[in-house]
Amino acid sequence: MALLALTGASGRIATTLRPRLRAAGHRLVLCEAPGVAVADVDPGLERTVACDVRDVEAQAEAFAGADLVVHLAAHADERPWPDILSVNIDGTRAVCEAARLAGVGRLLLASSVHAAGYVPVDSPLASEGMPLPAPDTYYGVSKAALEALGGMYAGRFGMTVVSARIMNFDGSPAGPRSLQAWLSADDMARLVLAVLTTEATGHHVVWGVSRNTRRRVDLRPGLAIGFDPQDDAEAYASGVQEQDPSLPPKLLGGGFADAGYRLGEPHGGTRG
Repeated sequence: MALLALTGASGRIATTLRPRLRAAGHRLVLCEAPGVAVADVDPGLERTVACDVRDVEAQAEAFAGADLVVHLAAHADERPWPDILSVNIDGTRAVCEAARLAGVGRLLLASSVHAAGYVPVDSPLASEGMPLPAPDTYYGVSKAALEALGGMYAGRFGMTVVSARIMNFDGSPAGPRSLQAWLSADDMARLVLAVLTTEATGHHVVWGVSRNTRRRVDLRPGLAIGFDPQDDAEAYASGVQEQDPSLPPKLLGGGFADAGYRLGEPHGGTRG
């Protein structure tokens, strides 16, 4: 039984992960901002800690004794630059520093496909290995910065750090793009457990994606750290195509990379 610390514990990914990690026999420290409730806490296996993602000392105390920190806390969409800088970039630096001070040797950082949003879907850069960052928004820039921080902490302090470029995390594929880019909840849990047990050292950037038949990105970086996804969006293909017959986008960032998507505005200004 390992002890895992999760930031952003009330968020969609953490909420989906928690029962799977408990079922695997692990104990969880659930870190969330003061005043934000974390639902359905199992007192036998989970404890909650209220701490700001930018508070190094509070997080170092929360992470003490953990075998792995899973960093999920962030603005999950485009925001004005000061908000992105404060939460996504300064927050990630604080999490990495807190893990170091707490003596945690393993970190899983939630990056995003939007760190490479301008890479063409059909490009060899996507299908072979791992492309360099090509962020599509301020949000994407924050995830490229997250990867850079992960690399620096791994190199300077001897930590094992995995930055996972999460693609489409949903209960089931929601559109044509998801048939290529879906990451299932079970495969997300497999990714966490792979980072917990990997013998790989240093910094690794991997795709957070399931083993989809129509997948356009390379699984080999993930396989190198023991992440072997099992689920396939193809099981949902007929229903997805009936609901939305449109073609998938040409760039990995999808709508985030569209010329009309406005920087600094939630959803690019297209929704409320």
